[in-house]
Amino acid sequence: MLLMNTDLTADTRPSVACVSGRRVVDVLSRLDVRSVLLDNPTPLDLACQVDVPLDVDLDDWDAAEAALRWLHAGRPLDAVFSVYDAHLPLASYLAARLGTRGLDLQAALACHDKIRMRMVLTSGGVRVPDHLPAADPADAAAAAQRLGMPAVPVVVKKATGSGGRGSMLCRNPEDVARAVELFGPGALLVERAVEGPEYAVQSITSDGRTEVVGILAQHVGPGPRQAETGYDFPSGLGPERESEVASFVTRALAVLGFDHAVSHTQVRLTADGPVLINVAARPPGGQLCAATERVSGIDLTRAAAEIALGMPVTRGTPTATRVLYRCVTSENPGTAWYDLDGIDAPAVTLDVEPGDSVRSVDDPDGGSYGRIVVYGDDPAELESRYRAIFESLRLHVEPDHQQVMLP
Repeated sequence: MLLMNTDLTADTRPSVACVSGRRVVDVLSRLDVRSVLLDNPTPLDLACQVDVPLDVDLDDWDAAEAALRWLHAGRPLDAVFSVYDAHLPLASYLAARLGTRGLDLQAALACHDKIRMRMVLTSGGVRVPDHLPAADPADAAAAAQRLGMPAVPVVVKKATGSGGRGSMLCRNPEDVARAVELFGPGALLVERAVEGPEYAVQSITSDGRTEVVGILAQHVGPGPRQAETGYDFPSGLGPERESEVASFVTRALAVLGFDHAVSHTQVRLTADGPVLINVAARPPGGQLCAATERVSGIDLTRAAAEIALGMPVTRGTPTATRVLYRCVTSENPGTAWYDLDGIDAPAVTLDVEPGDSVRSVDDPDGGSYGRIVVYGDDPAELESRYRAIFESLRLHVEPDHQQVMLP
């Protein structure tokens, strides 16, 4: 399906193509731009919100280029971008092929492939965990042994895609074998586990200049998946350590070749300094975008579109100085029950309906199934509000009636 305005010469707005983008279509509709959306297929509701909905096989890069090049010839595009991990390489490829603005292709490919990312960062002198690639998953056990297992734990990760669900902490050879079975075929990365607190760093990069807009302390749960269980802003770091983390991330993004993008970077802070765990060339997931906007005034999804087009990033007024963000998790598998009556709806996001099954937080396929996020200026007040919301939800998991876990 391809719909387009035939009077192209009358439209002088900047023109941008987004590769898939439910999260960004609303932003584009508020900007004074001509929007092209590539998807397979394009959801009908989104097709009605953009200027040109384009159905194309996103796994067929030649077909995507041919379709976009035809549009580009009739009405030149100014930028191509995406806010989804899986489509970042394609968006950068299309931008490079058409000669428009977009995230540097080498940076996009490095963010897509964790092995490539570590090679680039290591060559640029940026500290990453000690690691070994396992192009054949059968080599993962030998890689873990070379890295010091069983004396030290390792983390086995899918080399591409999957985010946190493609990562597993392994303390023994049996854990490694389980990770290999769980992740299936495809290259793996095996790295020595890094001890130290973790931080989530949100930043914007335009024309190669990076600005860190927020650093949050990140909490992780027990078990092999080390699922994210919450965030705090401010980070709790002093000004000197926070500046050290910001400078470290800025340098890492420069080494990766970031030029036009927003990013979500995970860093562990060890006794010897920061260690980079991962870089995602997109806005963060969950409620982190909203949390970042509340404390910085910057909507990272809107910023991604503005940076792609070379526009100034819109900066609003921060409306809170603190964030208490907690994920809803369970210590045991079972059936989740809760009651939303009388709950402050904006503070709660739940991904399951009452009666749905949930896995435990320490299950390799488990994690969180909701979020409670409160904002304000007083730490004691935030904690009190969070507790009141949590207790009002009456969250519990059957059949063992184990209360959901509080971070």
